[in-house]
Amino acid sequence: MVRVNSVTHRAPDSPSRQLIQELTKDLEQVRIHGEELKRVKAYESRTFYERLDQIDRQREEVHTTALNEAAANRDRRRQQAEETLRQHLLAVEEERKRKEEGERQRLEKLRLEKAEKEKKEREEAERVQVERRAKDAERARLAEEAEKSKREAEDRARKEREKLELERKKADDELKRKAEEEARQKLAVEKEKKEAATKKSGISGSNHRTAKELQEHERYIKLHAHLKEFRLYMRAQTKTNPVLKQHMGDMRRTIRKCVGQLVTEDKTANQKPTREIAAILRKAQDLAEPSVDIRQFIAFPPPNIASLENPQVPALWVYLLNILAKSILAQLMAEAGVTTKCAEPLGVLTAQIFSMDVFCFQGQSMIDILLAKYRFLCPVLWGFYGDQTTDEGRTAIGWIREEGKGAFVSAQLHEERMAGLGAGYAAIALRNFAKSPRQNPYPNSYFWKTLSYIVNVPPTEVQDTHLVVLAAMLRYSAPRIVNFWGDMGVLALRQAIVQFPAGLPKKSTQRAMVEDLRDVLAREKRIVI
Repeated sequence: MVRVNSVTHRAPDSPSRQLIQELTKDLEQVRIHGEELKRVKAYESRTFYERLDQIDRQREEVHTTALNEAAANRDRRRQQAEETLRQHLLAVEEERKRKEEGERQRLEKLRLEKAEKEKKEREEAERVQVERRAKDAERARLAEEAEKSKREAEDRARKEREKLELERKKADDELKRKAEEEARQKLAVEKEKKEAATKKSGISGSNHRTAKELQEHERYIKLHAHLKEFRLYMRAQTKTNPVLKQHMGDMRRTIRKCVGQLVTEDKTANQKPTREIAAILRKAQDLAEPSVDIRQFIAFPPPNIASLENPQVPALWVYLLNILAKSILAQLMAEAGVTTKCAEPLGVLTAQIFSMDVFCFQGQSMIDILLAKYRFLCPVLWGFYGDQTTDEGRTAIGWIREEGKGAFVSAQLHEERMAGLGAGYAAIALRNFAKSPRQNPYPNSYFWKTLSYIVNVPPTEVQDTHLVVLAAMLRYSAPRIVNFWGDMGVLALRQAIVQFPAGLPKKSTQRAMVEDLRDVLAREKRIVI
């Protein structure tokens, strides 16, 4: 707004005052111009933003129109898809109904056919039943007549049998009476001979064995001698049989090597030599010639084998089983005699090989080959012994001589051999086959019998060898004895370790070895006896 100053007519001001007034007017004009510029800028800015808003509205209208068209297009396509789906579902439903109708007609047809078939079968069955009843009636009539005739014949035969039975019974009673009389006379004669032999020979385990046990031991000793002759026979065969010669030496050396490779602490490491031995024995079974009668190498063949006519097996296979047995026993005497627990892997090997079905003959284990050698080397295990202060007694107890039938070996070497064989016997006889499908080649009951042989030796006849073998048998086997026989096993250990040595007339180092087992078992195995 322009101010207009009313100036009274007065005398003109001074030049400076006029200058100030003009300057004031100019400043007022500048201010008025600035305000007008602001109004122009504000108008331009408002016009600019209004233009922008108009452009945004136009773009929004374009976008909205495009979105509406897209939505309409989408709705149109959705409607088309829904219509197509509806038509497809109608077609599927019609197809399903058509198939169901076809299946229903097919099932109905099958049902009618089945009903017709069943009707015919019933009619046929009824006809057959009528015919069978007629035949059964006829058979029953004939059977009744036959039964009547049979009963009459049986009555006649029964009366005849009763008559014969009565006569046979009288004859059997007479024979039985005569046999009992002969048996009593024979028993009296044997008793007299036994008493005479006892007086003559002094200390001898044979005096306490039955006739059956004597016969059994004699058979094994003969088998041991036969095995020696058999080895000579096989060596002679290699001179005329180059194929046998080619295999026999290598196989024998390999078996001995594998037996020597067994270790005490690592069971896994022992699997390889065991498999190698089994492979060699299988290979030997493939060499059919020369062959031998298997009954020669079984101490007491069972009836199913004894009745066979000339049962032949490869001789090389039997020879290698003999070599294996000799190697096991040699290793027992060499190592287990010094370190008793070395017998364990050898016992495992023996049980594994001699229990394999492929190395049995018609279910019969060939462990008799090992037992024959065992009985010869350590007869005290089977109740045979002698006075080891005499040459005859040492021979009877298994005390060997030096090479060339010279002097007897030292007492230390003899005891080491016996200790190894005693430990090995326990490792073989106390194997647990409860979870194995195989049959135990040497049942645990034999260990119990051997233990009874030793602890029932009269105190005045007990030899140092008995005590050495007993200590070796029980050193590491006590837990198995308790596991197999429970409280009875504990009582057996007490009898063997406490009561048996306590009844001996004199003290010795060997007796102390047995008595010390009581503390050893309590300390190491927690078995208190």
